[in-house]
Amino acid sequence: MSNHPLAPSVDPSFVYKLISPASTFSPSDKVLPLSALDKADGFYHLSTSAQVPGTANRFFPKSKFNDLLILKIKFEAIKPQVKWEAAKGEHPTDVSRIFPHVYGDLLQGEAIVGTILCEWDEEAEAWDFSSGWEDRLQK
Repeated sequence: MSNHPLAPSVDPSFVYKLISPASTFSPSDKVLPLSALDKADGFYHLSTSAQVPGTANRFFPKSKFNDLLILKIKFEAIKPQVKWEAAKGEHPTDVSRIFPHVYGDLLQGEAIVGTILCEWDEEAEAWDFSSGWEDRLQK
């Protein structure tokens, strides 16, 4: 697929899909269900590891979401379907605002290599992405 000029010059090893409520994810599903936002925009919204905390705290406020599940997805498994695009309505000047989007079905299979149920940090009033959050992913 054509890519945005600010797409990373080196592919990430993994990208991430944020899901809430967590109960909408079933490892037995062949195709990952689309969220309401995904359906509206016509693609799966994904994030790089550096983008996950910002995406979680911007689009999954605790006032609207009781839990947050993060899926770790092997980039190589979905690379042909990924299109790097600027965040909607933004005029980015750096790569932090360029996101991986998947058009078509996102097949689970071997692409999803781990999950983590993110915890809410009451004191910080944000999802907890303390040091090493990626290491807490469950296989």
